[in-house]
Amino acid sequence: MQKRNAAAVIGALLAVYILWGSTAPAIKIAVQSIPPFDMAALRFLIAGGILWCWVRLRREPLPTVRDWRGAVITGTTLLTFGNGTFAWCLQYMPSGVGSLFFALTPLWNALIGLLFYRERLSPPAIAGIVLGFGGMAYLVSPSGAEGLALPIVALAAASSVMWSVGSMIQRRYPATHFLQMSSMQMLVGFVELSVLGAVSGERLSPAEFTPAATAALAFLIVFGSIVGFSAFIWLTRNVETVLASTYSYVNPIVAIVISVLLLHEPLTWHTLLGATLILAGVALMIRLAPRGGAGFSALK
Repeated sequence: MQKRNAAAVIGALLAVYILWGSTAPAIKIAVQSIPPFDMAALRFLIAGGILWCWVRLRREPLPTVRDWRGAVITGTTLLTFGNGTFAWCLQYMPSGVGSLFFALTPLWNALIGLLFYRERLSPPAIAGIVLGFGGMAYLVSPSGAEGLALPIVALAAASSVMWSVGSMIQRRYPATHFLQMSSMQMLVGFVELSVLGAVSGERLSPAEFTPAATAALAFLIVFGSIVGFSAFIWLTRNVETVLASTYSYVNPIVAIVISVLLLHEPLTWHTLLGATLILAGVALMIRLAPRGGAGFSALK
């Protein structure tokens, strides 16, 4: 039984590491031909609809008004302003570098916890924050040689902040049925992202669904939003949060490897140094996180 449980944990960790680590490159491929807001809207419509039907087949109780209120708030912050903005930014930045912005999530969580929940930070945790943000500052500075425009950097950073804000807000809306809440958040994201797409002038056409973009979108729906999410939920219920949250610094490594090998994105020593500083800071923060768990989200 113990061997079986160990194998299940390893399998779930590998699924989260690899599948979620692949989402940034997959989004990059998809938005090369499909408009980003419409692409994200389609992703969440199909994935959210599948999860909603699954929950209904399991005869789970229908969500309450408070559940829907929580889904609207968290779906807006996590998916519309977080994931949707990130997809838009990936039109203008390498996916490997983009994934590092979301690696900052534990650091943003710590700062938000300090400001709004008065959670105290130890000196080593402060050192992790300084190290992580210092690495990002170096990465996007002129010496980082990434050539990223300041508005793109600001929007990418804002998307990771909104992801952290949504993760923290979820503390106030604990979900009894995780899959149902996830489906509700995705459906909220679908509506809002569709509106953003229409307002920004995006128009879908069959020609935009190239084989590569369609395959990337299908991957995001099945493996990013459904399989990866289910594996993560299983981990949060069966292992310590510290172990489950290691995806925060493994995912960017996977994303960078995929982006270099498959998308042929450049990998410079400047990028490696910045990434190393960021991931070292995140690893230090996660290592010092309370074992009882923190309010982080699983919607990648």
